[in-house]
Amino acid sequence: MYNMRGGQRFYFDFKGEQGWLPPTEGAHVVKVLRKRVGERITVIDGKGKEFLAEILRILRERGEYRVQIKLLDLVRSEELPEVSLTALIPVLKGDKTEFLIEKGTELGISKFIVYQSKHTLPQITKIKMERLREKALNALKQSGRLIFPQIDFAPSLTELLLSLRETSTFKILAHPTGKTALGSILEELKQKPKEIYLLSGPEGDLSAEELELASKSGFLSLNLSPFILRAETASISLMSLFSFLTRFPT
Repeated sequence: MYNMRGGQRFYFDFKGEQGWLPPTEGAHVVKVLRKRVGERITVIDGKGKEFLAEILRILRERGEYRVQIKLLDLVRSEELPEVSLTALIPVLKGDKTEFLIEKGTELGISKFIVYQSKHTLPQITKIKMERLREKALNALKQSGRLIFPQIDFAPSLTELLLSLRETSTFKILAHPTGKTALGSILEELKQKPKEIYLLSGPEGDLSAEELELASKSGFLSLNLSPFILRAETASISLMSLFSFLTRFPT
């Protein structure tokens, strides 16, 4: 684990030993790092592998740089985590949702479900979803992770909770009224669950109906602080706690 390296790594999505980097990646290679043909860079496929690659060609077409590379050596690989963490994140104002995706990616979240609830005011758009994926990719490259997290959207938290009622996965809700003791959570983690769902509320909190449905769907309510937390603070605290507990068990 401690051999991870972050920093200047580039994402590629072609098959085979050689191909072209995405335009944004190519632009960064040429305009920011000023790499040239014959030089080497580190690239990742987002599926668990990191390679050393050589730049074969650099073209400029319609104002965009195109960079062709050849994969040389497999540097490192990453296996899927023993425990998959799925974070249910509300749509928040401004760039707060992007912040949570970025930090959650750094913390090792495997899957994000960005949801709309009864008290959620901002609306999600296709452009916004693309922006979230861009943030996740940048965090992936910086953090040293090799597996790109899945990012989905749920237009209704109620429907999402109903779909989870029959699942037997471990589920946690961050809420100031939570009564679940940390000790009981640690006991549950000793059973080595394969997947954990982490739910935190929006700026206006979950509605009474949503809270009740979450409870009926198997979510254990956990109070993270003696103080009132902002929506983004609660979410990142919950992700941080379980990232630590599942990777460094007591």
